[in-house]
Amino acid sequence: MKFNTKRERLLASSMMCGAALFGLSATQALAQEGDLEEVVVTGSRIPQPNLTSVSPIQTVGSQEVTLGGRPQTIDILNQLPQVTSNPGVDLGPTSDPLSTPGGVSTVNLRGLGPQRTLVLMDGRRLGVGDPTTANPNPAPDINQIPSQLIERIEVLTGGASATYGSDAIGGVVNFIMKRNFEGIQLDAQYGAYQHSQHNDRMQDVLNTAVQPVPGKRWDGKSADYSLLMGVNAPDGRGNVTAFFTYSKQKPVAQGKRDYSGCQLNVNAAGPFCGGSSNSNILYPASGALLDLDGDGIGESDAAAVLGNQFVPYGTAGTTPPATFNSNPYMYLLQENTRYTAGYFANYELSDRIEVYSSFNFMSSQSNVNIAPSALFQGSGVTDTGGFLLNCNNPFLSGQQATAIGCTAADIAAGNTVDMYFGRRNVEGGPRNSFYDHTNFRFVGGLRGEINDVWSYDVYGSYYRTNLSTRVENYLSLQRLQDALLVGGTAANPVCLSGNAGCVPYNIFSDGGVSPAAADSLTILGTTNGSTTQRIVEAVLTGQLGGYGVKSPWAEEGVGIALGVTQRRDHLQFAPDAASESGDLSGAGGASVRIDNSLRAAEAYAEARVPLISDMAFARELILEGAYRYSDYSTGIQAKTYKVGFQWEPVEDIRFRGSYNKAIRAPNILELYTPVSVTNTSDVPEDPCARDADNPATAAQCANTGVTPGQYGTIPQCPAEQCAVLTGGNTNLTPEVAKTFTVGFTTRPSFLPGFSASVDYYRIKIGNIIGTIPLEIILDRCLESGDEFFCSQVVRNPANGILFGTTATGGGYINGQTVNVAKSVNEGWDFQANYSLPLEDWGVNNVGGISFNFAGTLLTKQDNVSLPGDEPYNCTGYFGPSCAVVQPKWRHTARMNWTIPGVDALVSVAWRYYGSTKYENLSDDDALAGPPNPFISKIRSYNYFDVSGLWNVNDTFKVRAGVNNIFDKDPPLVPASIVGGGLPNTYPMYDLLGRKLFIGLTADF
Repeated sequence: MKFNTKRERLLASSMMCGAALFGLSATQALAQEGDLEEVVVTGSRIPQPNLTSVSPIQTVGSQEVTLGGRPQTIDILNQLPQVTSNPGVDLGPTSDPLSTPGGVSTVNLRGLGPQRTLVLMDGRRLGVGDPTTANPNPAPDINQIPSQLIERIEVLTGGASATYGSDAIGGVVNFIMKRNFEGIQLDAQYGAYQHSQHNDRMQDVLNTAVQPVPGKRWDGKSADYSLLMGVNAPDGRGNVTAFFTYSKQKPVAQGKRDYSGCQLNVNAAGPFCGGSSNSNILYPASGALLDLDGDGIGESDAAAVLGNQFVPYGTAGTTPPATFNSNPYMYLLQENTRYTAGYFANYELSDRIEVYSSFNFMSSQSNVNIAPSALFQGSGVTDTGGFLLNCNNPFLSGQQATAIGCTAADIAAGNTVDMYFGRRNVEGGPRNSFYDHTNFRFVGGLRGEINDVWSYDVYGSYYRTNLSTRVENYLSLQRLQDALLVGGTAANPVCLSGNAGCVPYNIFSDGGVSPAAADSLTILGTTNGSTTQRIVEAVLTGQLGGYGVKSPWAEEGVGIALGVTQRRDHLQFAPDAASESGDLSGAGGASVRIDNSLRAAEAYAEARVPLISDMAFARELILEGAYRYSDYSTGIQAKTYKVGFQWEPVEDIRFRGSYNKAIRAPNILELYTPVSVTNTSDVPEDPCARDADNPATAAQCANTGVTPGQYGTIPQCPAEQCAVLTGGNTNLTPEVAKTFTVGFTTRPSFLPGFSASVDYYRIKIGNIIGTIPLEIILDRCLESGDEFFCSQVVRNPANGILFGTTATGGGYINGQTVNVAKSVNEGWDFQANYSLPLEDWGVNNVGGISFNFAGTLLTKQDNVSLPGDEPYNCTGYFGPSCAVVQPKWRHTARMNWTIPGVDALVSVAWRYYGSTKYENLSDDDALAGPPNPFISKIRSYNYFDVSGLWNVNDTFKVRAGVNNIFDKDPPLVPASIVGGGLPNTYPMYDLLGRKLFIGLTADF
């Protein structure tokens, strides 16, 4: 859309930014100025002449995107008060580097999960963005939406399954793309982060631990380019708009920020740098004590290597150290290179037939680094998860052989001892994970008018994402075992296996690992997968007023929409032999393959019935309804519906409300993923193992399967991670949500230029697909001995551990997918816009000023983990049970000033997050617990952004800005609360410091 005068450009700027906060879309706002005649609003399929919605809609216009200076589309969405970032399920450029997959971004409305947010492009569903079986919450990849092509984003609150089908429980995010463009537009933007390292509290922790404190940084540089081209058909009956974009983001490691320089742990003595015990530790898998002083009596649970001796674990000066600081290796910001390209085309074959098509392509390469691989405790090849070490290994000193229980006879016979090793591969580099996503989507169809009453739209779409991953610098478990069984002499060692390529591995003396040995142990792992989605849909809409079907008190007739759709989703994922066998040390267990499909056949109807118009206290009264029937190939049949109303008693105010029944059918991964075992920080310790902070009694531990002989000898879960069995469940049934919204919009005639909306929402979800919280399973088994819970705790039969690596070997808590939980979210959304009529006030020659505001008040976030349990309310709290930070109040506000005489605009944005308390301080029994000595609350946070636009002339436009201008640090939260892998904070806050950007647009 082009504007010919400065006044039109500035008017459009105000509308595009402000309409996002009216409760109307930018298109609606322009329509009210008379520029448009008919538009389909998100949440409905019926064209509406007066462009209003029964459901709250927030819109982000293209200029808001430009002013924000955030080229990543997910970063734009994450600024909205309705969008929440959950580090446990959401993905993005600052995701937990220990989670998979990389290179994917997902959006999460109301904190209900990305799988409960329906994502559309131009009103049509997008498919799952990644086929990885390790991702339990598959959702569309927002990275496929280039921000430079966004005309506007419409975010609808509440269920919309009757209109769009499954998944629209939390709401809908609809990307409206630029099309019908004419000309050529080039755009370039450069950005970088600057941070001044001023977290004194964390710097004290780093200095005490003798860890490096980073200095001032300029990093995280990004470059984004786009080309947009469009041409109209010579006869004016059509248009083709094509685009190409390129994006390059450089990485930032956690060690480059002081607040994430190490894992923040806390005990009674205060905060300290924690880390992984998989660094320099060993002990017998049997649980026997080590005899370090050679007196024939075991006295030490675990040992470390110092020189060529075993010393008590934790002794200072060992190499590697007792705990390993992984943070300097892990990415705070992922490295990414992305290309997108495509076109939008339409042509009117006749007055009744328009043919249209679109094609979108994305190629995205991401790199994610984490700490070097290791021999991880409990991840070995024996039945106990250990490694065999021969007593006559020439690398063992006499003291070391004696310490692990080798007698002279054992040494002579070459007997083996089953050992747990936690030894970091400091001789190698970080583990690298490379993710290559290729995504494309084609849509083609016909639409038009049958007559003055009926119109149609028939289309088909094909969507596909291909994934190829490569992981490097992982140690091979089988190669490690071969390299630990050594014969010969210390000067001329040989691998007893005789396997080609085996090099003896000497981890029993400082500096003993040769480069050849380190290189021989690494293995490459690869996976390939794809997701596809095929949709065929036909919609018939009618304005039945042409047949006289209307209320006797209304001018407008009844509008209806009738449609049928067929959707088929397919997901395939295939790991290579190394990944599938679980041979990659530190990969979190074996990768599993899948090759399954789902089909849904649906029919739906929608009606919009104007009842009254232009009467006293009823300028307009409209009822709306919708119904959908869905039949899934799994045998599931679902019925969803919507009823809503709009009432405009007088011109200045309009009331609206809706009630929806929505569903989310189980997806392919939830149904069909094979079982596998992986580590989890959800259960940081085994209360029946040695050195437990909160030890259980022998009787309690017997409930979990601990034998009398095992009690007191079981090794503790390493690195604060016990194991969980994950997998799908073909008996799942759909989640069911009942959503209710009611509110009003106002444009008071006595206050020109002002618009506002207030809406209440309530989203109640039952039959939630998920897992029973693992700590609940373990705690209730310990406390009650209930067979239901105790049957989910499967210990390793050999030594009772809870950190196994295989489903057959045991040592895990069952976390398979089930229908179990329910939740209720309630709150209020507030939106407002005010364009000050300065000239009407007699204030001239100062330009124009506008204010935009959007806020959310969360009043209830109730969760019930198990049927019969009391709900716990996370409103105003943060912590591992609540998963996300849940401030009661959150808002964004922006002020724009159009500078007279220079065709420029200056903008200031204010982002606010309310304060929250640590969940253990809650009065709810399910949350209440001991306080944390380091943190009791996160105070309120204010971020300020400044940006400006300058229309140099009709060809060139320049923009620049600074986000988080005061370089505000995120809140510092211990790792025991936020979880391992995260940078001692939550990703909803600004993680990297001050962001500076500058851009140029050229129109030809």
